Amino acid sequence: MVSSDKTAGEIYSRQIMMKEIGEAGQQTLANASVLVVGCGGLGASALCYLTAMGIGRLGLCDGDTVALSNLNRQLLYTMDDIGKPKAETAKKRLLAYNPYLKTTVYDCFFDDELAGTAVPAYDIAVDCTDNFDARFILNDACVAAGKPFVHAGIAEFCGQLLTVTPGKGPCLRCLFPKGREKRESKAPFGAVGVTPGVLGALQALEVMKYLLGLPVSNEGLVIYDGLNMCLEKVALSASPDCICNTNR
Repeated sequence: MVSSDKTAGEIYSRQIMMKEIGEAGQQTLANASVLVVGCGGLGASALCYLTAMGIGRLGLCDGDTVALSNLNRQLLYTMDDIGKPKAETAKKRLLAYNPYLKTTVYDCFFDDELAGTAVPAYDIAVDCTDNFDARFILNDACVAAGKPFVHAGIAEFCGQLLTVTPGKGPCLRCLFPKGREKRESKAPFGAVGVTPGVLGALQALEVMKYLLGLPVSNEGLVIYDGLNMCLEKVALSASPDCICNTNR
């Protein structure tokens, strides 16, 4: 799983002892591949936990560089990383956790061309983007390829999460049938560092559960409110009018 059965047994012993995982489940995680689109606040958290849980291969996609304003919430990076490419820097940090992790770095912003080639190559994707254009590109590519993905979005103290399993529940087009609202601002928004940390961790947990055949949140939107410390689930059905419906 990592360097030897003995080493893996020690690293993942607290997972292996769980009836939902066991040795067979841990091997499933080791054989799995996950594409993470966005290596910022959500991505930094999700990537750390995906690596720590023993995912065997990760794809890291981000065309941005590390900025000072990232450091309150993107804990993969330090002051020494300012100006460096996020995806490549994240890879180096993750390999320090697990030098046997297999990685592919996409040092670019996610677009239709990359989506068409990268998405089919992974078992599941994680939406850690910060804009609706990239989210819809990932959504459409995953639905077309029949690949699941875990969406999350955050602002200030709040966040939302939805695991999209094509053919078995709603996708982002069902949630946002009109696509990106014209009034959507591209200006920076406030974010307490813990919020993407919580949502990114939940995304990693959803990935694990999907890979192990455990129930995931694919029939409703999970809403996190950190200010009032509550978690709610809003039921959501696949829309028959969804533009992705023909691919289901």
